[in-house]
Amino acid sequence: MRVLLLNPPGREVYIRDYFCSKTTKSNYLFHPVDLLALSGTLAEEHEVAVLDCMAEELDEPAAHRRIAEARPDAIVSLVGAVSWEEDRRFLAREADAGRRVLAIGDVLHEDAELRLAQEPWLDAALDDFTSRDVLHLLAGETDEVRRATFRTRAGEIVSRALPPDGKEYRLPRPLHELFPERGYRFSFARRAPFATLLTDYGCPYPCTFCVIGTLGFRTRPVADVLEEIDHLRAAGVREYFVMDQTFGVRRERALELCAALEERGDTSWTAFARPDLADDELLGAMARAGCHTVILGVESASEELLRLYRKGVSCSEVAGAVARAKRHGLRTVGTFIVGLPEDTRESLEASLRLAIELELDFMSLNVAVPRFGTDFRGRALEEGLTRREELVMDQGGARASLGTASLTREEVLALKKRMVRRFYLRPGYLWRRLRDSRSVPELWGQLREGLALLARNA
Repeated sequence: MRVLLLNPPGREVYIRDYFCSKTTKSNYLFHPVDLLALSGTLAEEHEVAVLDCMAEELDEPAAHRRIAEARPDAIVSLVGAVSWEEDRRFLAREADAGRRVLAIGDVLHEDAELRLAQEPWLDAALDDFTSRDVLHLLAGETDEVRRATFRTRAGEIVSRALPPDGKEYRLPRPLHELFPERGYRFSFARRAPFATLLTDYGCPYPCTFCVIGTLGFRTRPVADVLEEIDHLRAAGVREYFVMDQTFGVRRERALELCAALEERGDTSWTAFARPDLADDELLGAMARAGCHTVILGVESASEELLRLYRKGVSCSEVAGAVARAKRHGLRTVGTFIVGLPEDTRESLEASLRLAIELELDFMSLNVAVPRFGTDFRGRALEEGLTRREELVMDQGGARASLGTASLTREEVLALKKRMVRRFYLRPGYLWRRLRDSRSVPELWGQLREGLALLARNA
């Protein structure tokens, strides 16, 4: 078949990726890792093309024209809660043109049978982009499908959620070359071009607000990861965004990968790290391997909230990880959640003070949303904080999904914007960013991202 991997158009810049979706918080747009992973798998049996309407800045009419020109038999599309109404309308039109539509995204990660019943254009909802389910679905081999919801030939809707096979997964090399050469931007990249990589899948930790912990946890063989990296290096790509949600869960494997990258000597990358795993051994190995920026989940300055949402780390552990990262010359990004039901003005002020006291290089604020499939969503439904039919939500903060016990949705957004301005507009901070830029392209990228961030939080 001719199969098109699609990131649909939208009124705003949407990040639809890894069972999460949001508006971009500044100006960044990285390669959708779901489609990357699926590209190599599909190419084993089909003719594959990619259309990323976000990267190419295509509107709906232009996107429909490009799809018509490609003449795909099937479309495998990203969808997102942030853009669901736009996505469903766009894809229904393509289904009306006689194309099979399979989709993957956060809005389909829960109640997928109901979504298929409501959306006759949708042939299947994938729930694992690292498996061969997409090939089985396209071939009609439904008995082989492990984690997906689909229509049988008789029109019956079937949902299957079998456990993964083993602790490892293997992928044919993702076909980065099919994706647009321009249009992707990453806030922390130190050079261009950059690529997005995934060396493991899911997360073993139980944070109740996060969907990634609902996926299980598996790793890719280091040799497969290095094959992908060496292919990119041969194409001149040395900068990477490693999207593993917690780099170093399996310590020896992470150290083996870092040693191989150190031996190559030309890689430059950013990764997520967990504060209680980020000890001197791991951070030192990452720095020697070319890592320059670590993203740490801080979430809140409230120890009570960290316990309630099963984060499993304390503020003192966060402070220790930041200090160690700085000792190894790594830049630090702290991610925080704004607008949890228990949040108050005082708790959000405390989070801002913590970010400043830690001298983080960057602060990233996510608005609390009841993500599909999470324990937090189950609680929000039980307590009447949201309704099951409310499908559109945006953790990027263009709008708020929830108020708190003491703050309205509007107040949550206003406080989030104020926190951004107070963190980034400090004269000393601005001087540090200027001083620490390594090149003109990096400085320009920081300026572009900073201006976009401030414009969204004016």
